[in-house]
Amino acid sequence: MPTSYWTRACASCLHGRLVLQHDITNDRLYAHCEDCEMGWLHAADQGNAAKGFLTLLVDFGSVDPDAEDVARSEWADHVAGTFEK
Repeated sequence: MPTSYWTRACASCLHGRLVLQHDITNDRLYAHCEDCEMGWLHAADQGNAAKGFLTLLVDFGSVDPDAEDVARSEWADHVAGTFEK
């Protein structure tokens, strides 16, 4: 069963979790709100709703990152928890 990593509550909708995703098109991790579909490219920006983007409007593929991807990323120190899908 895959493990998902989340960082905090969404700064845009205030209730969805920001779940880390691996943008395989651009080879980067980003935080994606499981409720409102907003995303943040940088960990430092995730608390600022104005710096987010609507993920439905961009064209890239994404998958769940594995533990190594997360550990090597700028998001590593921001993980608040995990859950099984």
